[in-house]
Amino acid sequence: MSGSPFDVLPAAERERLEAAADLAYFADDAEILGPDSPVDTLYVLIKGKVREMAGDEAVAVYQAGDTFDARALVSGATRHRFVCHEEALAHALPRETVLALTESNPHFGAFFFASVSDKLERLAERAGRREMQTLLTATVRELGVRQPVFLDAADTLVDAARTMKTRQLHSVLVRHGDTVGIFTSSDFRDIVLDAIPGNTPLLALTRFELISVDIDAYLFDALLTMTRHDIRRVVVMEHGRPAGVLEQVDLLSYFSTHSHLIAERIDRAGSLDALSDVAGQITRLIAQLYGHGVKAPQLARLVQALNARLFARTWQLVAPPELRSASCLIVMGSEGRGEQILKTDQDNALIHGDSVDPTVAARAADAFSAALARFGYPPCPGRVMVNNPDWRGAPGEWRDRLYRWVTQPTGDALMRLAIFLDAEAVAGDAASLAELKRYLADRLQDDDAFRSRFAHVLDRFDTPGLIAQLLQENTPLDLKKSGIFALVHGCRALALEYGVAETNTFERLERLAEHGVLGRELARDAAEALAFLMTLRLKTGLAAIDDGAAPGNQVVPARLNPLERDLLKDALAVVRRFKTQLRHHYRLGAL
Repeated sequence: MSGSPFDVLPAAERERLEAAADLAYFADDAEILGPDSPVDTLYVLIKGKVREMAGDEAVAVYQAGDTFDARALVSGATRHRFVCHEEALAHALPRETVLALTESNPHFGAFFFASVSDKLERLAERAGRREMQTLLTATVRELGVRQPVFLDAADTLVDAARTMKTRQLHSVLVRHGDTVGIFTSSDFRDIVLDAIPGNTPLLALTRFELISVDIDAYLFDALLTMTRHDIRRVVVMEHGRPAGVLEQVDLLSYFSTHSHLIAERIDRAGSLDALSDVAGQITRLIAQLYGHGVKAPQLARLVQALNARLFARTWQLVAPPELRSASCLIVMGSEGRGEQILKTDQDNALIHGDSVDPTVAARAADAFSAALARFGYPPCPGRVMVNNPDWRGAPGEWRDRLYRWVTQPTGDALMRLAIFLDAEAVAGDAASLAELKRYLADRLQDDDAFRSRFAHVLDRFDTPGLIAQLLQENTPLDLKKSGIFALVHGCRALALEYGVAETNTFERLERLAEHGVLGRELARDAAEALAFLMTLRLKTGLAAIDDGAAPGNQVVPARLNPLERDLLKDALAVVRRFKTQLRHHYRLGAL
């Protein structure tokens, strides 16, 4: 019993629980709990599977690490039957002991009785603890150090200045026999004030009492060493020899993020080759920050900002000046909403002036799409890309498209419109996009029939439970189709109806709650559910990348840990509740 929720128990409480526990064995199809039997035991499965049955329908499945049935434990009875699906072995915990711990330990009790939002927040708190643990246990070797540059003690001050300028260094190491010292850019201040001649040997200027750390020391210890000695760098030693120099800027950037450095590299990039290298760093940054506990929604907004700069700089490099000054490059879909973290597919378009030569626009669009593919952004399967003539054109052509999508609302037209509604400008004249959105809003004013038809896309995918996936070991669940799409499109439909300008789903939920369109509790639960689903998709996507595969939306629930399975079940329940409210709001059952 080392997993959730038992990992929140202090050692003494866990020992008390283990001492009170017994082992229980159940054969296939054995009834463990039923409506006619008192519930005086909490079971924690060690192996096997158990179905929770409401009549003849399985409403939940439990497997190794899962507990059942905590809520029935409080009342002492259950309306459902719990039946062994596969030969099972379980810890049997007495009711009195468990209830005593839920009262004395709120974190333990929250696992069983907290709301969806509270459970998801607890998961975030655990991520925060993981972040602190990672930062405190990371080593200098893991961060990497700058390779040392050596000069001889007989070299002069001018030699040091020339080397540091040419190599863009803030320090050099100085050899004098068997000893090594350090000469830094900070030392130049005293030299200038004292008017020391440039031909002065470094022997007279170097400090040979090195302040150092071992290459396997913790980063936190290196930072503490710099703070104690009021210095900006330390020499890193490996097997008693200098292996490099650790600069304070490198250390602090690790503890914060490298995002600002990536942004600067994007802005300075003078070629597609340089941008390609930076694009690879974005994925590494995502993995690093996720490992440090940064939440998926915050990660997505950071990636959106970096991608916007990357796309804008790419457009500057591939499009001629006359096109850049008379166009607006836009991103759409999850990229436009700021909810795409890993590189899945391209969703972009172009609005250009009437005077732009279509051939010039087509050539630049082809180059842009090719560049993004080279950077690791796969082409969109539906070809929602600037190199598709259907997704670029003058304002008049765009108005014709929008009019056609609204007046001929086929399934494909409605999805195209949905993608466009999430558009954000990343380069050029953003006013042209704003004008098209105003045109669309005016066209749809008071059109309740269209809004209902648009919201009907909500039912494009079902939101299942986890029964089939858990009963079979390798049955996958599509997170986008099962949950993410419904939350995103439902908020998009409501935002269109109530004039909410924001494109980000979390911001839309906030505004819709402020306007009273959604209840505060449902809006909060929907936001937490979406954040969890995004996190789960990110986790599996990063694992796929590590295995050399493309990230996707599939997750195998049976392979998740007990806390993740519990939260996934709760998140999908929120999605179903959200969809039920929107079906009622738009009267979708009548369509």
